This record gives sequence, C-alpha cells and structure tokens, in this order.
Amino acid sequence: MTLQPDLFGAGREEETSVLFLDTETTGADPDTAEICEIALMLARYRGFERVGEAPRILSSLVKPSSPIPPEASAVHHISNPMVGSSPPVGELRASIEELASGASFVCAHNLPYDMAILRRQIPSAFGRFSDGHGLDTLRLSRHVWPEIPSHALQALRYRFDLDAGIDGDPHRALFDTELVRSLLESVLNGNLTGCSDWTQLADFIRSPLEVLVFTFGKYRGSLVEDVVAQDGEYVSWLLRQPWIPGEYPDLYHTLLRKTGKGTGKDKK
Repeated sequence: MTLQPDLFGAGREEETSVLFLDTETTGADPDTAEICEIALMLARYRGFERVGEAPRILSSLVKPSSPIPPEASAVHHISNPMVGSSPPVGELRASIEELASGASFVCAHNLPYDMAILRRQIPSAFGRFSDGHGLDTLRLSRHVWPEIPSHALQALRYRFDLDAGIDGDPHRALFDTELVRSLLESVLNGNLTGCSDWTQLADFIRSPLEVLVFTFGKYRGSLVEDVVAQDGEYVSWLLRQPWIPGEYPDLYHTLLRKTGKGTGKDKK
C-alpha cells in the first residue's frame, strides 16, 4: 500500500502527519514480547515545522495475556498489579486504529522493535506502514552524531537537554514518546540531515551506516578497518555469504566500501 501525506483541508497540501510512539513490553524478543504500555502522539507539520493544535495523544497501560517477568519490570517499573485492571490490547484497538489512520509516517527510537510487536498485535493499524514511511530516531542519531559514545534515548536526553517541558518518568511510554518527538525536532531544527522533505528524511535514515566494530564471529569486538586490512580472505568469504546483506546490511555496505567491491554509488 502506498501512503500519501494526509490532508487536513483545502490549502494545506504541504501538511504531513507523524505518529510518534513508544511501547513498554514484557520482554526483549520482538517475536514473543507483548505490550504492557503504549503511547501514541499524532503531530502535524508544514514542511518540518510543527503546526496546528496540540498533538493528539493516546496513552494507556495494557494487560498482557501472561504475567510481566520481573526482568522486564526492572526496566520500565510496570508491575503486574499495575496492569491488573488495565484493558487488553484488543479493547484499545479501535482507538489506536483511529489515531494511526491519520498518520503518513511513524516514528520511534529503535522503530523496528516496536513495529515488529505492533504489526503482530495490531496489524489492522500498523500493517499499512511500509519501511519507507518509518522514521527511526536511533538510526537517525547514529547518522548525524556518529562520534558520540551512546545513542540510547536516555543518554541523548541528557546530552541534548531533550526533556525540557516534559513531565513523567523515563522508560515509561508517554515520556519516551515525547522524547522521541523532541529528538527528531532537534535534528530538524538544526538542519543536520540536509533533507528538504519527509520522504528524503526517511530515505536518509534508512541509508547505510558506517559500522566500526564487528559484533559477531571470531572478530567480535574488533575494528572493521583492522579486519579488512589484516584478513582480506575472511572479509571476502563474509561478503559471499547470502545472509549478510539481509541480517547485517550496514556491515555489508561498510565492507563493500572499504574493499572497493561495491558499485560507484556504494564506494566511499
């Protein structure tokens, strides 16, 4: 399905709506984790400037089908008694669908994780968003600030004072949703991407990142640049593996650039 920017009346063709979101879940595995809290915030923009009334918000604790493990509660501090009388996700589906239907783009920090769960639990609302209409602020941060040591949302919060005017608790869904919006607007207001519209921004975010360190295999923890220089045979073998482009696309493009085996477009 191809999405078009939502129009909010005549004379507003340049307005685009962005759905900011965060979920707190029962675990780290997106294939099995369930939502125990969700927050959605729909904001309107003309160009990259937020316009109109205050963003529309949906925020709720959610009762999962099985108890929240203590390891998950230790992260977000949502306990089983807290969600005991909360609605299951099915009872929120209509409200979530209504809010999501007004969005042209969806934005979160580590968006693939949230979208994997949302597409599984609420496909009617989130199945329509293609990768080209996703804005991952974790990946955006890595593009525009490659030199900083941490791109975790809370680290960025303190580094760039993103929480000014935001009330609530870190690692809770609404607080983190507002941080995501603050982070994105900080990047846009600083003109750090060179993009002029939302489609360009989405493409910029999805473009290959430079990978500095191997995260797997016998060279786990080693600098990619060192491995390319010292073990070209291993790098050539790795590039021939069919799973590399799909599972590690950024590493794949980094190796292509550093070995000169990519196309002219890929080479650095």
